[in-house]
Amino acid sequence: MKERVDADVVRVQPARREFLTSGVAAGVGAVLAPAQAQGASGDAHCIELPPDDAQTFNTTCQYCMVQCGYKVKVWPRGTGKKATGAYTGALSGEWLSPSMVVPAETGGRKVFIAVIPDKDCVVNAGDHSVRGGTNALTLFSKNLPSARKRLQQPQIRKAKGQPLQNVSWETAIAFTAERLDKIKREHGPDALGLIWGDWLWSLPTHAILKLWFEGIGSSSHAGNGWFFDEESSGVSHALGSGTRSFSVVDFEQTDLLLTAGTNLWANGTVWYNRFLLKNAQAKQIVIDPQRTAMARHAESRGGLHLMLRPGTDFILATALTQEVLRRDAWDKEFVAKWVNGFDVVQKVAMADRFSLPNAAKATGVPEAKLKAAADLLIANRGRTMVLHEKGIQHQMAAFENQFAYTTLGVILGNVGKPGACCSRAGGHPGGTWSWPDEPKSRAQNLDILKGLRDGKVKSIWAFGSNVYKQVPDLRRHRPLIARSFFIVQDRIVTEMNQDADVVFPAATWGEIDGVLTSVDRRVRLQQKFMDAPGNAKPDWWIVAQIAKKMGYRGFDWKSERELWDEIRSKSGDIRDITWDMLRDAGTDGVRWPYVNGRSVERLYGDEMEQLMGKRFFKKDNKIHLEEIEAIGKLELDRFEWGEVNAEYPLMAFDFRLDELWNTGYTYWDKPTVSSRVPDAYLLIHPDDARQRGIADGQWVKLRSRQGECRAKARVTDGVIAGSVGIPALFPKADQEFNYVTRATVSPVNGNFDTMVAVQVVKA
Repeated sequence: MKERVDADVVRVQPARREFLTSGVAAGVGAVLAPAQAQGASGDAHCIELPPDDAQTFNTTCQYCMVQCGYKVKVWPRGTGKKATGAYTGALSGEWLSPSMVVPAETGGRKVFIAVIPDKDCVVNAGDHSVRGGTNALTLFSKNLPSARKRLQQPQIRKAKGQPLQNVSWETAIAFTAERLDKIKREHGPDALGLIWGDWLWSLPTHAILKLWFEGIGSSSHAGNGWFFDEESSGVSHALGSGTRSFSVVDFEQTDLLLTAGTNLWANGTVWYNRFLLKNAQAKQIVIDPQRTAMARHAESRGGLHLMLRPGTDFILATALTQEVLRRDAWDKEFVAKWVNGFDVVQKVAMADRFSLPNAAKATGVPEAKLKAAADLLIANRGRTMVLHEKGIQHQMAAFENQFAYTTLGVILGNVGKPGACCSRAGGHPGGTWSWPDEPKSRAQNLDILKGLRDGKVKSIWAFGSNVYKQVPDLRRHRPLIARSFFIVQDRIVTEMNQDADVVFPAATWGEIDGVLTSVDRRVRLQQKFMDAPGNAKPDWWIVAQIAKKMGYRGFDWKSERELWDEIRSKSGDIRDITWDMLRDAGTDGVRWPYVNGRSVERLYGDEMEQLMGKRFFKKDNKIHLEEIEAIGKLELDRFEWGEVNAEYPLMAFDFRLDELWNTGYTYWDKPTVSSRVPDAYLLIHPDDARQRGIADGQWVKLRSRQGECRAKARVTDGVIAGSVGIPALFPKADQEFNYVTRATVSPVNGNFDTMVAVQVVKA
């Protein structure tokens, strides 16, 4: 392409510009992408379009649980097509944004690489989020500023206070294995701590957990970066599994979408677009302590926004359950056939504290709105998707919140049917197919941060997880991690390197073959299409070398295919899904459970029972609701709200941005992303702002008993007075909410609690 592209922004045709200013574009994250116009050497690189003979590979988005399918095109620079013809429409897989194309190098060749939403993928049909639409900008390229951040060489620090130094892989592996072995001999296996990111996907996750549990024998670990145990969630206790029960097509088939603690427009963009654009008659109930764009849109379609006090979800959901019982409106046939514990539900839910008037007082939601929500739920019985996510999981009542919504959905028969489910709305791309048996010490060792504080954990391995962003109560825990034997395994330079004793440079998507799974149960192959930079190596390879150096057997994998074969041999649900099947399935993947050559559209329905001989993952093939008893015993003042006082009078909660996946540390420096929300902001009610002399746009400090962070005030009636909201995991220094959060563990499911009593003052 010989025409120069503006170095700052790609010019768009009127149709594109009109789309960007529409309400739809605000939700789907369309962006004006900066062109990759200037290489590191100063040479101009103008965007080309893929030629017909470009090499083509299959991959999926590296970020959220939706797992949109992408086609990757690779071709020698100078052989591509010139952009001609009319604009064909964004989010269709037919329009190629400059943010989707980068000049790079592989196999000794200078190439262009395009990462394009696959219009033929059943999941996204060419659609994408703002994160996925800029996937290409995370690829290693000497032509991008981000190349300076990429880790390419192993490093070790021989002693605290000394600088990191580049070493060979042999030296780094030997140094690490010797130090880990020494700590294990002197302090026992549980002195070795692991904090791992499930978003590294199936192969690396299996490798590291096998080393940790079967090799080292340590039970000191925390997964998913959020330290969340999915199988202890309220959904799992009722149904046997916490997520993955629905199909992507359910968003087009449902008559009512109920979401609690999740903003699907921001964090499940493609799912929500399917609901929004292909299901015009469906209604929505949004349960959220902030008035999001999705909440406003729900009301515009005849739905509801229930703006509640943070942490009162279990009261709201149980009050709706009581209303269903009062009206004799539950699904009697379904409950009689498939549910145990309905008598306990009746006993607990009919208590006076869960009446609509009392629930309105406790939650802050007007009684009329609660009644209207019950009307919608009853009218759409058996055709409602009941979805929740981290907004209610990161509370001290996490288990009770989830169980309450699950109970409500179950008694209305919203299980295993088209357009109906009770499920988490997210989770990370599946990475834990075969979970080795944990050491018996795990029962007394659930909190790795407590182990750090007590001096029992002497080493931390940050495995694809930025612990200096994700760990709660950072002011207390960051120094403890820094003093430990600290291993960082990652693809880019982060602030963790300041204290790391070992830095392992990891290869990433596109540089390796990988396997990952979406929340709607599609197992997909991410194909390698370029070389890893420098001496970066696959995560699983690094783990295998450490394991073998420490003398452990069973880590002799020669390829990703061999590792996958080991994983599937340990799980009946995927045993028959071969590597060749994944390769041939393209971006659609193969759904699990896959038994006798078949898979199911959704879990817990007739199809699952016909295929697997059971409907639920419980020994008696039933749903169990007896644990609703915990809700009857729960009092708000026992937990977060009991900490509010004159010094810390406001309740803070966090929420997700659509621009920010986890800590954003792999991509936040892309202007197409970070310029949309350049700083953290604090949602604060006008009454609370007025009392403190705080004006909209003013810098404020958010202080708790643990620490403080900064944010810009956003004065709005989109939160209830007495509560404030701030983005989770914001990656800028001094704007990180985890300096404010507590390290208190929620009972039952082991999640850390991000609700915290605070004061807000002008900065």
